[in-house]
Amino acid sequence: MSGLRWPGRFALGAAAGVAGVAWWLAMTRRNEALVRPPVRDGSGEALPGGVIEYSDGERVEYVDAGSGDALVWVPGADGPKETFRYQLPSFARRHRVVCADLRREFRETADFDRLVDDVAELVDARGVDRFVLIGTSLGSAITMRFASRFPERVRGIVLCNPLARVSYRHVGFNRAALIPLAMLTTRYLPTELSRGLARTWSRLGVWIFDDSPGRDALIEYALFTGPRTVRPSVSDRRVSGLRRVDLRTDLADIAVPALVVKGPRDEYCPVDWAREITELLPDAEYVPIPGTGHCSHISRPGAFNETLGDWLQRLRAREEEEEESVERGDA
Repeated sequence: MSGLRWPGRFALGAAAGVAGVAWWLAMTRRNEALVRPPVRDGSGEALPGGVIEYSDGERVEYVDAGSGDALVWVPGADGPKETFRYQLPSFARRHRVVCADLRREFRETADFDRLVDDVAELVDARGVDRFVLIGTSLGSAITMRFASRFPERVRGIVLCNPLARVSYRHVGFNRAALIPLAMLTTRYLPTELSRGLARTWSRLGVWIFDDSPGRDALIEYALFTGPRTVRPSVSDRRVSGLRRVDLRTDLADIAVPALVVKGPRDEYCPVDWAREITELLPDAEYVPIPGTGHCSHISRPGAFNETLGDWLQRLRAREEEEEESVERGDA
């Protein structure tokens, strides 16, 4: 290269730039062609669902399965209902489960509450009156905001690896460099190379990855269900409204029971955030899922489901006891 004159260097640089753009476009087309595997029940049948059109014309897919006490689920910034692939079929055996994708399109003036309005429109359209609202990551923020705005609709809330605000102060220089690199290599490299690098990110606990026994399930999620299936600009737009909001000031007024589920290895939304949220909520319980990071419900679904199922049983028992107390006329 040192022997080339500047016209030759310019030509090589231009060729490399063109090749890079062509590669990025090819990988983007590949990602946009991905079809998320549907959520299936124990017999292999896809869970029932459909498409809902919100008041501003945005259309998203949803699932609505099972019967009994309703559980409404809210995904994180990647947005797919399939993030709860290991929860929806299991809980549909004893409950009604409702979950929709997060929207992809926003009007220019839309703020964070547009995502909250979507949940309200979904449950109204599906005829769900009162329910437990369950959110992961960004979905936890949507859950808290919904409980603040519509307290009469929720029996309780579940927050998995939650955040009440957007901040990057906890991210050191090395992490600040590695997270974008993990995002890029997951989205824009050949699948086998992406998978191999994702194992490295898992060992380091970077971004959504963790080194738990279920790390391979989390890697498959990233490659075929989550980050690859949505443009980064869409995920960023979903988060952007929360950058202008701090939900911590509202938490003291959320009186319903809350379960905060946390992956102790999560450095994306650190443990301190979850503990602070637990302390600010009047009636919250904090439960760690050992060995997991930001996606506990994927990397250790058995432990997550057991934790949630136990809490739901105790919530129902508590409600029945309160109803009996009212019937007896206890003070």
